[in-house]
Order: sequence, then structure tokens, then C-alpha cells
Amino acid sequence: MDLRRRTPVVTALVGTALVAALAGCGREPSFEDRTARLAVDGQVTTFEVDGCLLDGQTAYVAGHDADGSTVQAVIGVEVDGTTGVPASTGISVAGTGDVPSVAAFGPEAWQRRGEDGDPPGRIATAGIRGSRLRASGDAALVGPDDRPRRTGTVELTFDARCDETDEE
Repeated sequence: MDLRRRTPVVTALVGTALVAALAGCGREPSFEDRTARLAVDGQVTTFEVDGCLLDGQTAYVAGHDADGSTVQAVIGVEVDGTTGVPASTGISVAGTGDVPSVAAFGPEAWQRRGEDGDPPGRIATAGIRGSRLRASGDAALVGPDDRPRRTGTVELTFDARCDETDEE
């Protein structure tokens, strides 16, 4: 067998495989519809989404995990329906077991809850991309009233998938 004829074929196959692998590396991780992933200080918890609603410039998500922890998120968006408004975004987790109770709110979202004073934590990013609702920031460890239990924060990321939202 002539090795010179096989070299271009092998090179083409290796090149195609490399391009396909690199394209896959740039994709976002996918997960099932009606699922939310919450990472608190690197610890990831998956929640089943019980409700998902887009009402004008606000998206709402509520969910629970198998151990009874709950997550509620409100994500403020600009008129374009995708650009997030961190000041209008908030995330609250009532944790059980290994899931800590944390909260992170922008000042406007905190005020809209009827709360006064500084909000717990801080929302750095928020937005909607396709069926994904996302927010991230620094969360405070909180008690049942979403008031900080101690000083300091932990890193928080929230990513929910809602292919179809609920009806009002």
C-alpha cells in the first residue's frame, strides 16, 4: 500500500475530528427543560423547575430539589427581553441538608419585596439567552427571613432552562 496516498486522507480525517472537537468545547453545557442549576461556592445543586414565567420585563423561576430545598429567582430584563438588569434581579434559596440558605438581591428587587436597608449579597450579572435564565453574583448566608446570618459572601451562579413558560 502506498503511504503517500493515505497521508492526505488521514490528515483530512484528523483535521475534521479536531475541528469538531474544538467546536464542541465552545458550546454551553446543556441540561433538561424545567431544570435549574445553582452553584453556591462551587457546590452545584440541581432543581426541578415548578414554575417559570416571563411577565413583561421580569422573569420568575421557582423550583425544588429532591431533599426539599427551594429556589426562587426573579430576573429583571430590559425592553429587548434578553439584557439583564442586575439591580432588578434576586435569588433566594431555602436550603436543607448540604444546600445552604443564601440570598443575593439587587437593590431594586430587594425594595420591590417591601424590604428596607441593604439587600443581602450582590447580583453582578443577569439575563435571558434563548430558553436560559441566568444570574450570578455574591450571596449572603441567610436565615428564614433572607437576612444575613453573618458577614461575608459566597459565589453564586444560577442557570435555569424553561423552553416554555407557564401561563399567567
